Amino acid sequence: MNIKPRHPVNTLVAYSALALPLAIAELPIILYLPAFYAKEVGLSIGLVGLVFLLARLWDGISDPLIGWFSDRSSTRFGRRKPWVLAGAPLLMVAAWFLCNPPDEVGLIYLAVWAALFYTAQTIVKVPYWSWGAELSSDYAERNKVVAFREGGSMIGNLAVASAPLLLLPNDAPVRDVLFLISIIIIVLIPLTVTPLVAIVTDQPCIKKSTLNLFYSLKGLANNGPLVRFLIIFACMQVSVGVINSVALFLIDDGLGLPNAFFSLFFIQYVTAIVAAPLVVRLANQFGKHIVLMGGLIVLLIAYLGGFMLPMGSYPLVVFFMFILGMAFSCLYILPTSILADIVDYDTAATGEEQAGIYIAVLNLVMKLGLALGVGIAYGFLDLAGYDPSAEVRGVDDVMTLRVAGYGITSVLLIPAIILLRKFPITKKVQQQLRKKIDARSADRKSSLTLQRRISPLAAVATPK
Repeated sequence: MNIKPRHPVNTLVAYSALALPLAIAELPIILYLPAFYAKEVGLSIGLVGLVFLLARLWDGISDPLIGWFSDRSSTRFGRRKPWVLAGAPLLMVAAWFLCNPPDEVGLIYLAVWAALFYTAQTIVKVPYWSWGAELSSDYAERNKVVAFREGGSMIGNLAVASAPLLLLPNDAPVRDVLFLISIIIIVLIPLTVTPLVAIVTDQPCIKKSTLNLFYSLKGLANNGPLVRFLIIFACMQVSVGVINSVALFLIDDGLGLPNAFFSLFFIQYVTAIVAAPLVVRLANQFGKHIVLMGGLIVLLIAYLGGFMLPMGSYPLVVFFMFILGMAFSCLYILPTSILADIVDYDTAATGEEQAGIYIAVLNLVMKLGLALGVGIAYGFLDLAGYDPSAEVRGVDDVMTLRVAGYGITSVLLIPAIILLRKFPITKKVQQQLRKKIDARSADRKSSLTLQRRISPLAAVATPK
């Protein structure tokens, strides 16, 4: 079997570095921007929400389009690298104007720059993730590639959470926080894109695809392992969306630990980063889907145990965050590595290389899942009568928050665990798929070589 050579650590670091500013660029949208434009800029909160909803809908359309176009790109520099280079400057400009609006701006300003920001983010992220899926055809090394990249993402998340605490006063307005974040993005993108394009090879495609977008999407729908995995992944992301959206309320009111959110957030992410090498080793030994299933089981048990945490017990909650961090490390690392194996399944069946559109669909499911999780969580809290502005909390509020944070999430994890149990693409199956792909590639190269040798003779023998 023809396996691409293993990459040295410096190549993996060069590849993963861009994940840091990409993660930093994602969090402002979630944490700060909607509230900033509604509260400090003074736009209608309902219309601000509508703008971000429409921008998300456009994002859902642009994801598969960019993935499909990048799959069909063919340049002497590769097919993913030019997209990253083209999108990076646009992302820097859009991040600056979105995070630093002038005085007296309106909804049109927000809509234009939000759409450009999401478009630039997709132009960079989808080809960048697809590039990672193609860096190695080895079942085990794919785990390592994704672990490095997700380590960069987690460091970026820690940076965007800690930078305002370290560099700004506690009472700094959100505008100052966004200014700081935009500066970090503008500085880090050139510093991380440069080693990426200089050091990391961008593999040319085996065969330039002739499929149009409709048939590419139809092929995805007919890919059984992909459909099964997207259901698994959707359950995971909706669960993550629920817990993320109620985390601040849950820690402050549901666990009785006001002002402890950022320290516990930091502990969870550091644990996830430290646990990454262990996750990679276990996945290499036992299989990616088995370790991911194990991580979900640990997460399920931890969530159920969360109902029994005593109020105000910081040491116990810290231990709880250690467990969550180790489990979430599996969720960060393994899904895109599994998807790369699913792309092999498609390539072996069709001869097409379509990592871009596969990554785009996964990215779209992630975004929709997270958004749906927010809607489910906030809808439940509203129906249960939870008031985040109330000054006094009762037993009912505590239980409501724990049901949202630990109960709904647990229910969502169960179907994902069941579907992972007999996931069809194991290490052995992936290696068989690679043998088929490599054999077809070798046959194609032999055929092209033969054609080049025959063509001059054929030209001479052709009568004029």
